[in-house]
Amino acid sequence: MRSLILTALFAASATFATPAAAEQGKIVWVDPSCSYFIAQLGEEYGIYQWRAGSTPDEGDIMDGKLRAEGTVEEIQNATKGSANTVIPVALSPTLRSLINSSPVNCKKRYQKQQ
Repeated sequence: MRSLILTALFAASATFATPAAAEQGKIVWVDPSCSYFIAQLGEEYGIYQWRAGSTPDEGDIMDGKLRAEGTVEEIQNATKGSANTVIPVALSPTLRSLINSSPVNCKKRYQKQQ
């Protein structure tokens, strides 16, 4: 009986120890002049600085740990079949707030947004 309980506890703890699933986001704003993009992650948005990889385009689908902290390696651009190294900067429930908080050297920041 005791071994049955221990086996059940071990199985339950192994379930919680599995790594978080990768997230998916659709790029809704990109500014190559400053290497930043914004992706929609369900009901919120994330702004990222890409450090390596090809320039993403609006509409591209990104897969990976999009809500992680620090430098994230190998965020996959599922649309292009390539990878980018990105730094997550912030999350927000609104797109406009992230555009307004993008770096001042982002030229697209000053264009009229919908």
